[in-house]
Amino acid sequence: MITHQEVNLLVNYTAREGVAISFYLNTDGTERNKGVWTIETKDLVKNARKELDSLTVNRKYIEAADNTLKSIQNFISAENFAPRYKSVAIFANSLENFYQIYHLPIPLKSNLIVDTNFYVRPLLAMLEEHSRIGVVATDSRQARLWEVYMSEIVEHHDFATKSKLHRKPLMETFMKREKRLMQRKEEETRFHLSSTAEALRLHASLKHFDKIIIGARKPIGDHLARLLHRKLQENLIAVVEMELHEKDNEVLARVIQAERAYELEEERKLLRKVASEIEKDGYAVKGIADVMKAAHDYNLQTLTVAQDFSKPGMVCPQCGMPHLEESTCVCCGEQLVQVPDVVYDLVEEAVRQGATVRHIRGENLIGSLEYIAALIKFKRGDFVPTEEAAETEA
Repeated sequence: MITHQEVNLLVNYTAREGVAISFYLNTDGTERNKGVWTIETKDLVKNARKELDSLTVNRKYIEAADNTLKSIQNFISAENFAPRYKSVAIFANSLENFYQIYHLPIPLKSNLIVDTNFYVRPLLAMLEEHSRIGVVATDSRQARLWEVYMSEIVEHHDFATKSKLHRKPLMETFMKREKRLMQRKEEETRFHLSSTAEALRLHASLKHFDKIIIGARKPIGDHLARLLHRKLQENLIAVVEMELHEKDNEVLARVIQAERAYELEEERKLLRKVASEIEKDGYAVKGIADVMKAAHDYNLQTLTVAQDFSKPGMVCPQCGMPHLEESTCVCCGEQLVQVPDVVYDLVEEAVRQGATVRHIRGENLIGSLEYIAALIKFKRGDFVPTEEAAETEA
């Protein structure tokens, strides 16, 4: 499971010696077998070597980078290379003994970049789209915490709540003692849940959970939800029936089900808003051409795209701006290169512009929204009075 800390390390990395090599390989789908991966890697390495030869840097850097490229190629072509995930990412600089491999559960565009910094835009896009979920399970005495990210689950064994309240023994009659014991149990449960809520607040501030799920029997789960810090309550997406001692795979199954239900409702709300804005000629566009135009105008606020939608197109090798059929970049004038799926680059550009990206599953974007649509920040005439705009157009 790749963490925010690891991504931040890559983002802030600058090579003092040598060059930074960023390698991504899409291993998703049965049609993308080992032969395809090996050939694709070989082509990427070949192009990277050409780029290295054109650089005016220390020959030692070139030789070290060439050795790194060779090790990447050997890693992919090795007999035991059989990834269970949908992408492999490698970041390396052999002169500084930096070599990190990540197996990612979502498909990323195959690429190999040689620079002084690591190319992490695909990772940032992945972090933007996928939520890190904190799952707290509790009964009236104990609590556990897991972290779920991109269908992987890890338990945080350092999650601890305060011990129970200390009480002095009292001399009581039988009836009073029974009543008092019930009151104590209730007080201890309240104390435990308050302690759990506070521990979760402290833990979440360090682990950057985007969403929270509570698992407990009723009414314990509902009580804990009311005790959460305001910020955590805003991120709470579900309270589910769960036993404290469930296994990791059982917890993961419940989390996936709860998150999917939440996402479906959020998708419906978003698509209703997009459709409404389009219907009244408001702050939304649909179809690949109009969405691409919004990207060129740096006008993307929220991009929604059908999960399996792809489209061939062009991309600028200088600034990375995606295009459909143009020959030169509308932003910097550079000659464009052809790519088999420009939607990858459009998603990356949306993230670079600070837009939210939502991949919509199912058939919600088919038909009236043409597989891809976006909420936009401004529309024509927002900054110019209507009469003046009409005169300018004339």
